[in-house]
Amino acid sequence: MPSGLVEINKNKETKFKGYVTAPASGVYPGVLLLHQEFGIDASVRNIAELYAAKGYTVFVPDLFWRTLAGCELNCKKDQDLDKAKELIKSFNMEKGYEDIVTCLQWLRETPQCNGLVTTIGFGVGANLAYLSGLWLDVESSVCYDFEGHDFFQEHDTFIRRPMLVHLSQSNYDGLKKNDKIKFLENVNNIKLLLYKQSYRNFTRVSDKNFDEDQALKSQKETFDHIKASFNKPYTHS
Repeated sequence: MPSGLVEINKNKETKFKGYVTAPASGVYPGVLLLHQEFGIDASVRNIAELYAAKGYTVFVPDLFWRTLAGCELNCKKDQDLDKAKELIKSFNMEKGYEDIVTCLQWLRETPQCNGLVTTIGFGVGANLAYLSGLWLDVESSVCYDFEGHDFFQEHDTFIRRPMLVHLSQSNYDGLKKNDKIKFLENVNNIKLLLYKQSYRNFTRVSDKNFDEDQALKSQKETFDHIKASFNKPYTHS
């Protein structure tokens, strides 16, 4: 399967695109990779290719197709940063969750996916990865620094499958200040990792806050986490 854009049919009237990549041949577990506020940019595509090289079929849906389809923003340009803030402000989490359900079905039915899928998200994508771990039958989920905190609900008490949460110090402090860290600490099936003295986007290569050592540490933790979940599948048990 060559890397490139594919079109997804949400229903008879609605279509949107995403980026897909996988090893050259064979059938593999799937990774639904959920981008942050900059869209499907080079950083996200690079992550997708890394997971493909590790032996996964990866799909990155365009989460902003309703407001700015195909956007690819530069985190070093003030104009693009302003646009990213607008996209987050107007993002409908409920509709985004509906898209995830559609994309999970598409990925599971892709010939190069064996039906087992994990979700990995960054920023607003982490919010959706959290919700998928809460409500959907995925093998596991991984969240990197959430966008805001309004998506946490008081009845969120049961995480279906193993969830790994990576938080920069700044993101952790924000969640704690707003009394939301309780949804992540000492919760069954959640492993929370705190990266002290780090800031939002510490894993993003092109970002001013990029921390290579911390990024590589989190990357290894994620690889180990999803490999363990795929070795002990839930949906096929």
